[in-house]
Amino acid sequence: MKMLRILSILVLSVMSLSAKDIMEKNLDPLFLGEDTISLNFNEKWNIGDLESFAVSSNPLYLREKQNIGIARGDIITASLYYNPIVNMQQQFIGARATSGTGLPETSVIYNQPFDLSGVIPQREKVAKQEFMATIANFNDFDRLFRLRLRQNFWTYLYVTEQINYQKEFLENYQDLLDLTKLRAEKGDISFLEYDRLTLERIQIDREYRNARILRAQVVKNLRVLIGLPDSNVPLEVKGRLEFFSTKEFGLELDKFDIEGRPDLVVLKLRQQKERMNIELRKREIIPPLTLGVEYLNKGTEHVTGIYASTPLPLFDRRQGEILKSEESFKKLTFDVEAKRNEILNEISAAVKELQARESQLLEYKQFDLINKNREVQEKSRLAYIRGASNLVTFLEAEKNYLNVLRNYYEIIYLYYNALEAFRAAIGKMDTSDL
Repeated sequence: MKMLRILSILVLSVMSLSAKDIMEKNLDPLFLGEDTISLNFNEKWNIGDLESFAVSSNPLYLREKQNIGIARGDIITASLYYNPIVNMQQQFIGARATSGTGLPETSVIYNQPFDLSGVIPQREKVAKQEFMATIANFNDFDRLFRLRLRQNFWTYLYVTEQINYQKEFLENYQDLLDLTKLRAEKGDISFLEYDRLTLERIQIDREYRNARILRAQVVKNLRVLIGLPDSNVPLEVKGRLEFFSTKEFGLELDKFDIEGRPDLVVLKLRQQKERMNIELRKREIIPPLTLGVEYLNKGTEHVTGIYASTPLPLFDRRQGEILKSEESFKKLTFDVEAKRNEILNEISAAVKELQARESQLLEYKQFDLINKNREVQEKSRLAYIRGASNLVTFLEAEKNYLNVLRNYYEIIYLYYNALEAFRAAIGKMDTSDL
């Protein structure tokens, strides 16, 4: 009995330790394996955190990455030599010595095909070229993936700025409504002014709620892009929609090399692959030579012999495959030139938009637009509170203030979108310069 109690205590202690370990693992929201990046979801994320987590957790991104492994398998398959063939034969029907067929026969044949024209090395070169094209294709997917992620990041910051100033406006309007109601009750002003202010507040409240709905949609897009399936996990983005010039980012708009852009690299690599394919099809005209060794046993007779066999390329000399590869090479040559023109036009449009947005924002910065706009709005509000201005003038000043804020942040948002479009156009999507 005493031993039983000791054993039960030991078992319970081990079970409690195991349960504790399991609970600690379950409490970790990122317990998905050793390769998962550990991040604190209670903290705000910057664009670098979002990208790092997305490229390690998004199933669509990881799925696209598997194509590289598939192409690596094609290289292994292409580099393998021909398998030998072994034939074994036993004749046993009519095996009596007095029968027509004579004694039973046993034969073993070993065949080995040989590559005389270098098909296998050329086939391996073609597979390696396709492997490099697959890597470049993934790099292009990564470029577009990061572009979409950053566009949603800037949209989040833009909508957040809208929410912030509209929230501030709503709070100020509530104070103003209370004051206007008090003045209307005293008879200083008409209740019509109070009703009109109420209508204006309702309009701003509608825009505020719409902005919150839009931000929720942007957060949904960010969750999908970074691979967060659990809607209970908080996601807050860190950053402000502030203007920084291209010089501060270290960008030179007139210095770029389009030859390194991934989608152009893909086409050039596949063009070279088709050139190699032409050579491969020509080498395949000469079929493999098969050498064989045969051993035959029939009673007391033992016979050994060798033989060789190869197909004669009298009719099928890969004419169709050679023509197809030549035409594919010509087609890809046109594709490369068309892609170059497309990239140059894309960069030109991105540079023009970026320069236009930047020059406008530099003028705003020199004029100190935001501070002067706030100063005018505060003076207008103070004049209305003191009774030195009527309601129409006050509401017009409020609308101007809101429009200036909205236009200013919209231009910054469009500026950063153009900046990311330029980066994507030249194929440089590094986070180190953010």
